[in-house]
Amino acid sequence: MSIASGAGFDRLAPPLQRWLWEQGWSGLREAQAAALPLLLDGERDVVIAAATASGKTEAAFLPLLTRLWQGEGKGLLLYVAPMKALINDQFERLGLICERMDLPVTPWHGDVGEAPRKHFFADPRGVVLITPESLESLLFRRGAELGRLFAGLEAVVVDELHAFIGDERGRQLQSLLHRVEAAIGRRVRRVGLSATLGDMGLAAEFLRPSMENEAGSAVAVIVSSAVKKPLDLAFKAVRVPPGGEMAVTAAHQAIAAALFARLRDANYLIFPNTTGLVEQYADSFRVLSESARVPPSFFPHHGRLGKLERQGTEAALKQGERPLSAICTSTLEMGIDIGAIRGVVQIGAPDTVASLCQRIGRAGRRGDEAARLWQYCLAEAPDATMGVAAGLHPGLIQALAIIRLYLAKWYEPPRAGALHYSTLVQQILALIGERHGISAADAYRALCLHGPFDNVGEADFIELLRALNKHGLIMQDATRLLLHGPLGEKRVNHFTFFAAFPDTAEYRLIHAGKELGTLPMKTYYQAGIVVIFAGRRWRMAEIDHDKRRVDLVPATVGQRPRTRGEGSPVHDRVREEMRAVLAGEDEPAWLDESAREVLRAARRHYRELSLSESVQVAEGNGVNLFPWRGDAVQDGLVALLRARGLAAENHGICVEVGLVSVPRLTAVLQEIAAAPCPSPEQVLNREAIGNPEKWDWVLPDRLFHASYASSRLDLAGAHAWCVDH
Repeated sequence: MSIASGAGFDRLAPPLQRWLWEQGWSGLREAQAAALPLLLDGERDVVIAAATASGKTEAAFLPLLTRLWQGEGKGLLLYVAPMKALINDQFERLGLICERMDLPVTPWHGDVGEAPRKHFFADPRGVVLITPESLESLLFRRGAELGRLFAGLEAVVVDELHAFIGDERGRQLQSLLHRVEAAIGRRVRRVGLSATLGDMGLAAEFLRPSMENEAGSAVAVIVSSAVKKPLDLAFKAVRVPPGGEMAVTAAHQAIAAALFARLRDANYLIFPNTTGLVEQYADSFRVLSESARVPPSFFPHHGRLGKLERQGTEAALKQGERPLSAICTSTLEMGIDIGAIRGVVQIGAPDTVASLCQRIGRAGRRGDEAARLWQYCLAEAPDATMGVAAGLHPGLIQALAIIRLYLAKWYEPPRAGALHYSTLVQQILALIGERHGISAADAYRALCLHGPFDNVGEADFIELLRALNKHGLIMQDATRLLLHGPLGEKRVNHFTFFAAFPDTAEYRLIHAGKELGTLPMKTYYQAGIVVIFAGRRWRMAEIDHDKRRVDLVPATVGQRPRTRGEGSPVHDRVREEMRAVLAGEDEPAWLDESAREVLRAARRHYRELSLSESVQVAEGNGVNLFPWRGDAVQDGLVALLRARGLAAENHGICVEVGLVSVPRLTAVLQEIAAAPCPSPEQVLNREAIGNPEKWDWVLPDRLFHASYASSRLDLAGAHAWCVDH
């Protein structure tokens, strides 16, 4: 088929038609053809959902750039992405297209110098590629000029929309988009690019909250129905003998040796579950390469590595001149162009089906080539001391459940309803800076009444303002205008202010004048510590705690870095599927024999514990409680039990309750069920929780507890479970 005969091709700007012809396109893909008339002819907001590498970016930009062309290139498009790497990638891709159209493309993040920004300030048109933090800085520092800078704004494109939904950074982005529209006094079209989610309606609601929608302007959702490529799937279990951490390390080394033998001549992405394991595997591969006297072909990639280290790996993957695999975290889960990847290795259970979908989507892009997934799980060898939960092999069962849900095309819906008071604090301070002062009433109208914090009532907003004043973050002048207080001035003028997430004590790791990356460290750490970083072994020769700098020298030994951070919460549906796996009898053909043996052992254990009928199993001086619910409910259940004086912990597959008998726990559950569902303030211990979000320390107790519970707990679901059981 000639591309000229493809639907909508003749409606594109002539330079785009020539570019597509030169690229050898035979036609527009499904999502691109569907988006073209919506974005060319109308003004509705649009969510474009499709798998990785399905052409979502072109689906948005081909019609939007055509509109700029029709407007003689005087308009502006704003592209917001969650990662600098995505901006760098799109700058390269869009730059080639826009050069033909005489449209400037401006990358904008912390690693970009001042020159591109100066050009934009002088001539605000074309395409601006920006992170939420840099957009926050722009609004804050150039508040008086926003009307001029964004006068020609045609649309905002939000890439990887699903990565923003449900957390503080996402609420910040919603507020930023609303503030941009408020600054220029008109509605601006929003286009979201997303992986397929379990509830696209919630994705649309996130992009344009219903209270901002005008009559008849509901968000249009385009979900590609393109058939997924076939999946070549193998699931392998590696048995871990008793021996603690040393035995686990040996098991990981065995996996590394197997991968080294099989993948040296291919391009793969290898996903362990933590930054520390990424570095451990990178070190193992380096040792194996040196022993075999072959060039290194496995390189680490994670967010703590320096820019040059990351970009070197990305460039080598994209060029494809030699076989190379990356051991990575979610940094390569997003849709940056890294060329043709043969397959994906997942080590340990993924937290979410959506994450696994993103990772698999990176592979099998060449023609009709199948995507490959090799799933490795560690499984404890049978032992007399194996506990009740361990005998169910929860890691392997979770991995199985998530793969089954992926094959059934189920994905987690985004979580909605969080209050995000911490982010509201930041947005109040940012709005004061942008407008050089604002009244309390106008701030409430801008952020809550007509903004994204619409679930915050007026009384709660006033209570929050009083807390900000008490801490010296804001003050009122004689005209009752809100201004920054003494501490507020200090905080907003620090570069860390523009991020919604907390600033950690990151130390720069330096070797021979080159920065390799950063790691969080304690102030009591002293020189002499050994660490594995960037796939190599180092000794910390000198630590400057004032400058947060560590000078490294090569070492013969090293330890994987321990970094803080938690995975994504597990959804109710995943735990339900785990129970279905344990209660079932099927053995998928893609399990190796070791995985089959572990699955059979877990199922025998499940039957022996009578978990199909009972939810409580005594062990030692305590009880294991099996709700088979997601982390939000199980963490809520932990809070309810602790409020009754019991020592409870959520261990994923079960809730462990210490120093209690089955009759006593049954009685407590009945007491919880008989009473009304308590408020967060009644069951949470603030001192034990700490301050998980950036501005939590400012919040009054009631608002803190409500905010924490709204984003992390399902107390109502936990209470309902007690009623049912």
